[in-house]
Amino acid sequence: MQPCRALWPVLLLAACHTDAPTGTRAPAAPAAPVAPARSAEPAPPAEPESAAQDNLREMRGAPYARATTPTLAVLPPREASGAEADARPRRAFLALSEKEQRDLLEWFGVECEKLGTFQWTLIRYVLDSEERARESWPALGPLSWYDPEVHTPGLPIPRFPLAPNSGEVVAVRNRLLHAPGTRRLDSGWLVDYGARALVRLPHEGDPVRVFENALSGMIPDWDLVEALVELRLDDGALQEAFRAFGHAYTDRWGGVYPGVTLYDAQASLTQVEMPDVDALGVLHDLRGDWTTFTSPVPAEQHAELYARIAELFKPLLYHRGLRTSLARTYLGGSAELRDGYAGTLDNLHALWESVASDPAVLFPKLPDAAGWRGFLQGWHDHLNENPDLFLRGTSRHAQLERDAQAVRATMLRLLDEYGAIGRVETLPPFDE
Repeated sequence: MQPCRALWPVLLLAACHTDAPTGTRAPAAPAAPVAPARSAEPAPPAEPESAAQDNLREMRGAPYARATTPTLAVLPPREASGAEADARPRRAFLALSEKEQRDLLEWFGVECEKLGTFQWTLIRYVLDSEERARESWPALGPLSWYDPEVHTPGLPIPRFPLAPNSGEVVAVRNRLLHAPGTRRLDSGWLVDYGARALVRLPHEGDPVRVFENALSGMIPDWDLVEALVELRLDDGALQEAFRAFGHAYTDRWGGVYPGVTLYDAQASLTQVEMPDVDALGVLHDLRGDWTTFTSPVPAEQHAELYARIAELFKPLLYHRGLRTSLARTYLGGSAELRDGYAGTLDNLHALWESVASDPAVLFPKLPDAAGWRGFLQGWHDHLNENPDLFLRGTSRHAQLERDAQAVRATMLRLLDEYGAIGRVETLPPFDE
């Protein structure tokens, strides 16, 4: 093959050669420029002048008053943490009108559906299988209390409702209701085991409540689903006893405490008042025994009476405690469990995994109060013998945690896109 390197000079010359015009006319001369209507000096280049003006403006400082300090403040250069992490989005949400808040939450619900999380599929599964309309569930009403004229005619101390904001009511509620464990999530529903129904709480429709739960990683209607699951796991065997312990808690001087039941007092496992009317009222309703103890109950009979009340209450705590914990772990990865169930968290996730997260399949497997201890111990032993099932439970836990993080991130993103952040924060006009 002949080398071709010598051809390059020829090719370059050919490329640079221009043919002469072949026409008989010379090319037309360009048109003479048209003079401007008004003579003016040539304008200097715009870009250099603009840059100079920008430099001059920057040297003069920002075009607005700024708060300054003699020395630079010491602030931690890290991500927002602790209460600060929620303070910014909370401020932005509260800056919206109620109409805007509801509009944003509606958008949030749509975006959560698009996430297609495991949490969302569980919620849809329960809601799609529910026949009763949410609007048909009753609202929370005032508690009733045992009538002293009926149950303690020998010492009929009159009962009177205490003011809900009084110091003694606040202190008693805090002591009794905090004892079994607290919870960050704020449900808008309660399960009334005495009526075997859901109860709508006064703030169920509050958009701020829904928003706060979103910051904790829960999409709208999670609480309705949790309550429905808990209700579906109850067989009603202890309904009469729950109704008895659902009466309002009172003290020896006749004060009736709003929002505190005899169940709450007993479940606190703290030392509480147990006036004759409440103790005898429970005994009369559940045992029909009107003769063993009569009012006023002498001091030497108190221990025996209180022991009987404790025995009547124990099955309720076993029954409700297990079902409440299962309902909370249905949607919550790191669910906050009460009544001492915190150590069983992953065991309960494994239990849900064993029934493909179907409440209807789990329902017949749950024990009665008598079999409660054996059931929990037996399930613990079963998981020790089947570590793969326990691992599936921890994987379920982890997946729901990832879902919660995705839900929170969605709310934070929408706050910015909706313009809510701009309502409470103004960036410097860097782009002007």
